[in-house]
Amino acid sequence: MSTISGLSVPIATAIIPGGASGEHAVPGNLTPDCALLSVLHVSEGAPPAVEADLTSEFSITAGASGTIENTTTDTTGDFLIVTWALAE
Repeated sequence: MSTISGLSVPIATAIIPGGASGEHAVPGNLTPDCALLSVLHVSEGAPPAVEADLTSEFSITAGASGTIENTTTDTTGDFLIVTWALAE
Protein backbone atom coordinates (compact mmCIF):
# COMPACT_ATOMS: atom_id res chain seq x y z
CA MET A 1 0.00 0.00 0.00
CA SER A 2 1.27 3.47 -0.77
CA THR A 3 -0.04 6.97 -0.12
CA ILE A 4 0.12 9.80 -2.66
CA SER A 5 0.43 13.35 -1.32
CA GLY A 6 -0.10 16.74 -2.93
CA LEU A 7 -3.85 16.63 -3.43
CA SER A 8 -6.29 18.26 -1.02
CA VAL A 9 -6.92 14.83 0.60
CA PRO A 10 -4.53 11.90 0.90
CA ILE A 11 -4.92 9.22 -1.78
CA ALA A 12 -3.91 5.58 -1.19
CA THR A 13 -3.46 2.68 -3.57
CA ALA A 14 -2.84 -1.05 -3.31
CA ILE A 15 -2.32 -3.94 -5.73
CA ILE A 16 -4.16 -7.07 -4.60
CA PRO A 17 -4.78 -10.53 -6.05
CA GLY A 18 -8.03 -10.85 -7.95
CA GLY A 19 -10.53 -13.57 -7.16
CA ALA A 20 -14.09 -14.74 -7.42
CA SER A 21 -16.86 -12.22 -6.95
CA GLY A 22 -17.34 -11.25 -3.32
CA GLU A 23 -15.12 -9.56 -0.75
CA HIS A 24 -11.43 -8.81 -1.36
CA ALA A 25 -8.98 -7.80 1.39
CA VAL A 26 -7.17 -4.51 0.79
CA PRO A 27 -4.08 -3.71 2.89
CA GLY A 28 -3.73 -0.24 4.34
CA ASN A 29 -6.11 2.30 5.76
CA LEU A 30 -9.27 1.67 3.71
CA THR A 31 -12.36 2.31 5.86
CA PRO A 32 -16.08 2.55 5.03
CA ASP A 33 -15.92 6.36 5.14
CA CYS A 34 -13.21 6.54 2.44
CA ALA A 35 -14.11 7.23 -1.20
CA LEU A 36 -13.33 4.47 -3.71
CA LEU A 37 -11.74 6.17 -6.74
CA SER A 38 -10.86 3.28 -9.04
CA VAL A 39 -10.51 -0.48 -9.36
CA LEU A 40 -8.54 -1.67 -12.39
CA HIS A 41 -8.37 -5.32 -13.48
CA VAL A 42 -4.79 -6.13 -14.54
CA SER A 43 -3.63 -9.37 -16.19
CA GLU A 44 -0.11 -10.75 -16.15
CA GLY A 45 1.97 -10.45 -19.27
CA ALA A 46 5.03 -8.78 -20.67
CA PRO A 47 4.05 -6.05 -20.01
CA PRO A 48 1.00 -6.51 -17.73
CA ALA A 49 -2.20 -5.17 -19.29
CA VAL A 50 -5.22 -3.33 -17.90
CA GLU A 51 -8.15 -5.54 -18.85
CA ALA A 52 -10.95 -3.30 -17.60
CA ASP A 53 -11.95 -0.47 -15.30
CA LEU A 54 -14.22 -2.23 -12.79
CA THR A 55 -14.80 0.75 -10.48
CA SER A 56 -18.55 0.76 -11.04
CA GLU A 57 -18.75 -2.92 -10.01
CA PHE A 58 -16.98 -2.49 -6.65
CA SER A 59 -17.83 -0.80 -3.36
CA ILE A 60 -16.18 -0.49 0.03
CA THR A 61 -17.72 -3.06 2.35
CA ALA A 62 -20.14 -1.31 4.71
CA GLY A 63 -19.15 -1.66 8.35
CA ALA A 64 -15.83 -3.38 7.60
CA SER A 65 -12.39 -1.84 7.23
CA GLY A 66 -9.93 -3.16 4.68
CA THR A 67 -12.34 -4.80 2.21
CA ILE A 68 -14.00 -4.07 -1.09
CA GLU A 69 -16.69 -6.20 -2.66
CA ASN A 70 -18.08 -6.96 -6.08
CA THR A 71 -20.98 -9.16 -7.10
CA THR A 72 -20.30 -9.64 -10.80
CA THR A 73 -16.77 -10.14 -12.13
CA ASP A 74 -14.39 -13.04 -11.47
CA THR A 75 -10.77 -11.82 -11.64
CA THR A 76 -9.15 -15.06 -10.42
CA GLY A 77 -5.52 -15.37 -11.53
CA ASP A 78 -5.18 -11.65 -12.19
CA PHE A 79 -4.72 -8.55 -10.04
CA LEU A 80 -6.67 -5.46 -8.99
CA ILE A 81 -5.23 -1.97 -8.55
CA VAL A 82 -7.40 -0.24 -5.93
CA THR A 83 -7.22 3.53 -5.37
CA TRP A 84 -9.15 5.45 -2.70
CA ALA A 85 -9.30 8.87 -1.05
CA LEU A 86 -8.85 8.78 2.70
CA ALA A 87 -11.67 10.08 4.87
CA GLU A 88 -11.07 13.55 6.24
